[in-house]
Amino acid sequence: MNNIRVICLLFFAIILSSCLVNTDPTSPSDQNIILNKETDSVKVNLKIDESIKINNEVSIKFLGVPNDSRCPEDVICVWAGNGEVKLELSTLNYSKTAILNTLLSPRSITFFGIIIELKKLSPIPRTDREIKQSDYNIDLVIKPEVTAGAKGKIILIDDPNDSQIKHDLLNINSVELTKDLLGFSVSYSGGCKEHKIELFALKAIAKSNPPQVTVLLSHDANNDMCEAYLTKKIFFDLTPLKEYLKGTSNKVLLIIHDTSGRPIRNPVIEYYL
Repeated sequence: MNNIRVICLLFFAIILSSCLVNTDPTSPSDQNIILNKETDSVKVNLKIDESIKINNEVSIKFLGVPNDSRCPEDVICVWAGNGEVKLELSTLNYSKTAILNTLLSPRSITFFGIIIELKKLSPIPRTDREIKQSDYNIDLVIKPEVTAGAKGKIILIDDPNDSQIKHDLLNINSVELTKDLLGFSVSYSGGCKEHKIELFALKAIAKSNPPQVTVLLSHDANNDMCEAYLTKKIFFDLTPLKEYLKGTSNKVLLIIHDTSGRPIRNPVIEYYL
């Protein structure tokens, strides 16, 4: 009878301990994390050779620390030093390694629409101990690229053939104007490198009633050869254009052109100054 009582107590102790596992930050026992537009970010802690999967597609594995020159916590240093973290990023058909840093750049990377940022490398060095590779663990913050809050300002130029304008393919899904903020939903292929999307306006204004402003989208894909199809929202502050046009009219028509130089479908946006 006593043996049965002991076994029952052990069983309940095991169940209780399993319920008390700390899940902040998320541990690799969570095999797959689903991120969507409503998810700002998730923090993940990985030890050496541990991995986590995002959206059943992207796998992130902590390979090691190639270099750790961070200042030991028990001394005073002129420079904080830098720790390098090596990751393996992969999908079903593609794999690459990446180095993220604690102090130097880059501290984050975009891979197949997922932004991966190094937040912490532990433990901190001390002069009285040696850190083995197996001792290291990292905190990563992971978020979908669509929630990155991309925002820039419209750039005024004189020449429509300005070398700043890049013509990599960019699909325009929708356009919206809210006060001085012009927003686009755009899609493009990539996922392995940072893409640069900008908005330009020609200073030469068509003298119609109301006046017309030629607006040009620019997309630099940074030679990204990956084939994930990404959709994101990006916003541009039109205040520089409003300041430039001050006193000319109370309203202008924005004629929006895509990266090929052609007007988009329904290209005209009324902008009140």
